[in-house]
Amino acid sequence: MTTTTSHDYYDLLDIPPDATHAQIKRAYRRFARKYHPDMNNGDPQAAEHFKLITEAYDVLSDPAQRKNYDRARPQQPSTQVTIPHDGSDAISAVLAVLEATWQAIRARHPQIPPVVLVIASGTEGKQARYGHHAPQRWHVGLEDRAEIMISGEGLRRGASAVLGTLLHEAAHALAAARGIQDTSRQGRYHNKHFKTHAEELGITVTHDPRLGWSVTTLPEATALCYAVQLADLQAAITLWRHDEHNATTTTRRNTNLIAAVCPCGRSIRIAASALAEAPVTCRACDGDFTAKDAA
Repeated sequence: MTTTTSHDYYDLLDIPPDATHAQIKRAYRRFARKYHPDMNNGDPQAAEHFKLITEAYDVLSDPAQRKNYDRARPQQPSTQVTIPHDGSDAISAVLAVLEATWQAIRARHPQIPPVVLVIASGTEGKQARYGHHAPQRWHVGLEDRAEIMISGEGLRRGASAVLGTLLHEAAHALAAARGIQDTSRQGRYHNKHFKTHAEELGITVTHDPRLGWSVTTLPEATALCYAVQLADLQAAITLWRHDEHNATTTTRRNTNLIAAVCPCGRSIRIAASALAEAPVTCRACDGDFTAKDAA
């Protein structure tokens, strides 16, 4: 076996090391269409990537070559995360486990695309959010990827609830990959298409009048399927974020208008606070306006 690159072939095709031949073939076809020189106006970077994925496919699709490649392939780092005793990198550990869990979900459902995972505030708006799927928020290499936000405030709910949120957002990602509109009302209302995809990923969703099929629970059977990931999440979640405090205590200026009259009888409407700040003089009689009740 002769190789021309130090890239990991499984990473190039975005497949797990135990991928089936069908998964390898499907991944190659997807990337070949995307990076073929004829589809990219001769872009040299796309042409080089096309060459790499073709090489990866040639090796991994041949059982003998794949066996030799797997034997020579450097040992990949474990996804098990060691939590620092001082907690300085604790949020990085959580993010690493979330990313590893996303890969485990994709291994079971290969049509789910790669994404960029972030941990951020979920309580900045009026409605708290435990997670959010935002299409095409990041540019990675030669492609755009969706962003999956996991709420830092939601970490307090524990590993099972966080895994449920991750599967919830994975259902959105799967629907988007299939070109199916699964929400309305600016993404707040989850329709029956979302329910179908959520159940395909093994979570249970119930109907809410405002949010649709959105309220998510993690069945025991699904939890067993992701027992390793749940244990990793349980070990990694050693912190959570406080809710945002958006209420302000500043005193607002009174803008209620009152009637005011001058000595010659002319009348205006003006804010009481403005009238109290300084005299307002009538140009007809040179008299000051006063509040009508006071007059």
